[in-house]
Amino acid sequence: LLAWFIAGVPALFGNGEWAIRLASPIIHAGTALMLFAIGKRLADARLGLWCALAFATLPGVAYSSGLISTDVPLLFFWSVALYAFLRAMDEAGWRWPLICGVAIGYGLLAKYAMLYFVIGPVLAGLVSPRARKLVFSLRGLGILALGLLLLAPNIAWNAAHGFPTVGHTESNADWSHAHFNIMGALGFLGSQFGVFGPVLMAGFLVALWRLARRSERPETDLVLAAFALPPILLMTVQGFISEANANWAATAYVAATPLAVAILLASARRWALWTSFAVDGLAMAILWVVLVSPAMGSALGVGNALKREEGWRRLGMAVTSVARAGHYDAIAAANRSVVAELTYYARPHPVPLRMWGPDVRPHDHFQMTIPLTVKDTGVLLVLLPGEQRHVLPSFESARRLGTIAVPLGRHHKRVTLLYDARGYRGPASLR
Repeated sequence: LLAWFIAGVPALFGNGEWAIRLASPIIHAGTALMLFAIGKRLADARLGLWCALAFATLPGVAYSSGLISTDVPLLFFWSVALYAFLRAMDEAGWRWPLICGVAIGYGLLAKYAMLYFVIGPVLAGLVSPRARKLVFSLRGLGILALGLLLLAPNIAWNAAHGFPTVGHTESNADWSHAHFNIMGALGFLGSQFGVFGPVLMAGFLVALWRLARRSERPETDLVLAAFALPPILLMTVQGFISEANANWAATAYVAATPLAVAILLASARRWALWTSFAVDGLAMAILWVVLVSPAMGSALGVGNALKREEGWRRLGMAVTSVARAGHYDAIAAANRSVVAELTYYARPHPVPLRMWGPDVRPHDHFQMTIPLTVKDTGVLLVLLPGEQRHVLPSFESARRLGTIAVPLGRHHKRVTLLYDARGYRGPASLR
């Protein structure tokens, strides 16, 4: 689904960086409006307003608003599905179940993490009579069936192409290199205070503590907890097994926001809520400063925050210059992030851009659509440090051309190695 946004918005506004990323803040604004609707449904417009403002200023939302990532449409469709589920719990008929099913389907087309949503209704059905009446009924089955029906073309495409998306997901999970480290789990949990904001996270934990302690538990709070907890718990386990990125549990905070805001609103003079806005607002302002002026971010000591997004233009220009000066059939990289950035910043490509893969089965989009082949006899390799020991043996010869070191602020640099490689022999499984 993200590819449609990347193609659609620039078609209207041009191919600049701002146009490619424009969909993110617009979609996040739509998610904030859905949080208003959820809060109003649970209590009143006052709670809805504070929920919308809280979500719009979350550190994770502020960060991803400057990117174009799969989490953005995922969060929107998750919020639509949650709102529709809450409405379907109280209203008869098929209107809201159908909307919920459509939102789940489009959420799955945004990112497979939408599958976590299916756990929420099951848990909600165990603790809420109203949710149980919906979930374990023909309407509940219809929600699931409609979501899977919208995903069916994607499944059919994967089946016809050897399930490359499954391979990509397996690569991200990286269970083949499991290390079972408790610090990985604790590190992931700690990162959630940064994604959700420290004060809101504290409010969410207080809400869960009260739910566990009280004999009379509000039914809607139990339902929200059923949707919020599974992504956090599952990704904590993932962090223990291998590694989990901080954003992988972002969907939890759609349901967690009303729980946390309600707790903060109930505090004396609402000082906790204002503290949350002050802390998150400061984080948002710093992120904006870093986005607009990386040098200023480095001076403030936070240049590291967006180092993954910096320096690609310089790398693209350098690679293009070397490729034009030599005689190559292709430019190739072994890292999908490098290929993605060169796709945009090395334009116009003097020769085709290719993706080196370790075996025949593709593990990402680039390995499937623009793989390096034996026909590419002369290749300009763009490698990250450490990749050469895996990549260079697949060529008959390789000559080091030099190193590109792009400063990213303070002590950080992006180091890239360039090689003139000849006689690609294909993946190891074919040699």
